[in-house]
Amino acid sequence: MRRLLAGALLCVVSGGTILADAAVDAARAELARERRRLSSDAARLAEVSRRLEAALSELAEASRAVSEAGGRSDVGTEEMIRREEAVASVEQEVKTLLERRRLLADRLVERRRSIALLEAEIQGKGRPPDVVSGRWAVVQEPGEQRAVFRISLSGTIVSGEYTLEGGYSGSLRGTLVGERLRLERVDSKLGFSSIYYGRLNRDGPTIAGTWESTTFGTGAAGTGRWRAVREEEKEEGP
Repeated sequence: MRRLLAGALLCVVSGGTILADAAVDAARAELARERRRLSSDAARLAEVSRRLEAALSELAEASRAVSEAGGRSDVGTEEMIRREEAVASVEQEVKTLLERRRLLADRLVERRRSIALLEAEIQGKGRPPDVVSGRWAVVQEPGEQRAVFRISLSGTIVSGEYTLEGGYSGSLRGTLVGERLRLERVDSKLGFSSIYYGRLNRDGPTIAGTWESTTFGTGAAGTGRWRAVREEEKEEGP
């Protein structure tokens, strides 16, 4: 009997070690991916910042052109309108680039935090309770588009499925590192369609963040914000 108990205990310990090793391996793989994403986002931020600097210079030049034309009698009304329209066009580009730059800068901060948390996890620090697995009521902006996410957490890996207003449905895959969630939405018809970045509030629990489309030319919004609230699963009746 003692030998049986010892054998069973050894199996439990061995199984726990295997699971722990698998979790560490998964964390290391995600750490490598996160470092690549950090490098990619840093390059994108540099490019957007360069474009923003050029657009600001162009805006200043267009504004000067309007100001100069306003004091000249040889500049007609049509020319004034054309110059003002040029200012409005560049202003819109500047606004778009400013928003894109802000989102990228926020994402870089989140990536650095994610890397630090992954490094801590690999070093053997404990993992908080799972408050992610379950059903989530989601609202996606712009348009107050509603969805339901059903997800589960295994280590740092998140997987699940979703339904979205408009007849969309499919699968979800991603990672949770600390409070930082990254989800890829794979539509049953469109394929890989968008990426969700969010921060988990464990006290709620709630999630809030941004999303971006990976499909273009559909006429729909390409980026926006989203929020989610975890719902209690309803028990099925007899």
